[in-house]
Amino acid sequence: LIRRATFDLHGLPPTPDETDAFLKDESPDAYDKLLERLLASPRYGERWARHWLDVARYADNKGYVFFEGQEYPWAWTYRDYVIRALNDDVPFD
Repeated sequence: LIRRATFDLHGLPPTPDETDAFLKDESPDAYDKLLERLLASPRYGERWARHWLDVARYADNKGYVFFEGQEYPWAWTYRDYVIRALNDDVPFD
């Protein structure tokens, strides 16, 4: 259960310490506490911003451009905004 939730929300497996802590927690709301912790982590926004940035066709550079500057110097500001918006639960509209 912890493995599936961590993969879904963070994209990475849980650490052995996180797994042990979850298995030792015998309270009835252990899963709810796990989900709240995963959603409060900055890794949540990093994982899910990737999907939004793919749809928006985000890129740090211009790809196959050979005779001019390849970088977008301020592209990272949009990426960081999307991650921050997801972590702060900013509404879409």
